Amino acid sequence: MKAYSISSAIHTVNAPSTQRVDHLIDWIRKANELLQKELDLSPANPVVKNIVNHLSLQLRSRYLPEEIQSVLSHEYIRMNQRQLRDKLSEAEFLAELSDSRAIGNSESSVLDTLTGLSAWTIYSALVSQELSMLYPFIREKGSADKLPIIFVGSGPMPLSGIILHQLSNANVICLEMDSIAYDASCLLLERLGLTGKVTVVMGNGSQFDYSPYRHIFVASLVHNKQEVLERIIHTASDPIVAIRTAEGMRQIMYEAIDEADLSKQGWRILGRTCPIENLVINSTLFLERVQNQNLIKEW
Repeated sequence: MKAYSISSAIHTVNAPSTQRVDHLIDWIRKANELLQKELDLSPANPVVKNIVNHLSLQLRSRYLPEEIQSVLSHEYIRMNQRQLRDKLSEAEFLAELSDSRAIGNSESSVLDTLTGLSAWTIYSALVSQELSMLYPFIREKGSADKLPIIFVGSGPMPLSGIILHQLSNANVICLEMDSIAYDASCLLLERLGLTGKVTVVMGNGSQFDYSPYRHIFVASLVHNKQEVLERIIHTASDPIVAIRTAEGMRQIMYEAIDEADLSKQGWRILGRTCPIENLVINSTLFLERVQNQNLIKEW
């Protein structure tokens, strides 16, 4: 298969704003059209790998508010954003699955291989941000014990769960609904010697019983975030939820939480982390349940 190069379409920081917007929209259009045609979205496909790598670099750049508005409001972007994100999500899943299986079955040091991945640096920065924001809320609520952290949607390469355990020393329960991802992550964690410290459980986050838990993380690639939040608010008595979202141009790649719906659902935003330019794409909202509301339903 002939690899498609899209490097020439990438904007430069010093380009005029209108030119940057036009170049980015044109690039996204071409990337989406190619992804919709590709049957193999795994990293073995150089076309897909090239597109995903370049888009990740693009979205980590800094954009002016008017540039973000122009791109996100463009008719083509609005009409095709969801199907593009679906393809990108599948490609990310397959890339994680490929890496997880390769590392889990290798004879070399699993931890050394993991920490050598570029994704390890990215997730370490993100999780470090999240824990720095979480600790004051935990202390304020008097819940600084080592109760397990629940991580919803851990995927085939549970880097967030592993790093959460390393940085906090808390046990982490990874909730994963995909059986292929479950098998791959169990093998990886066994090779790391983390069995019992980072545990993978098969289950759908919108059906899980969160009543024993207070500290809950929700991954960016979880598609049914609103249903997960509904389930949390009706089964957990006093949760702190860290839910990953996307801001600005990064919404091209990851779905953003509708913050207006959160208050209607019974949540209060405690704080948020910010993306790190040229490193971390996602931001994370920290939520607590609004007290004294009649939110109990029959399940």
